[in-house]
Amino acid sequence: MWASLLLNLIVPFVMVLVGTLLKKYPISDMNRQNGYSTPIARKSQAHWEYAQQIAPDIYIRLGKYLFIVEIVVSILLLFLHISIKNSIIIGSCIGFTFLFYSFYYTDGKIKERFMNKS
Repeated sequence: MWASLLLNLIVPFVMVLVGTLLKKYPISDMNRQNGYSTPIARKSQAHWEYAQQIAPDIYIRLGKYLFIVEIVVSILLLFLHISIKNSIIIGSCIGFTFLFYSFYYTDGKIKERFMNKS
């Protein structure tokens, strides 16, 4: 039953995996709809290229931080005798918060880079 806490590691694993794949196989064609594709990243070819350059490192770094946070929180909740169901809910909320923050942070970096150029 306690092995169910491994579910909390899905989001960080996916973040690191996606970041690694984006880094290994960069997408240069904006029309393919692959890669880091948000409205801000698709604003121009320069926005797109910069997004493809920074997004993989951001996702890998935040995914690694999330691995650490999820492990620490899961162990803490285990010692506090919080139910498995609630521990998974808490871990999922933390994971999705990191995931949404990674989009927000990456888009913010793109805006910051092109603030005076747009």
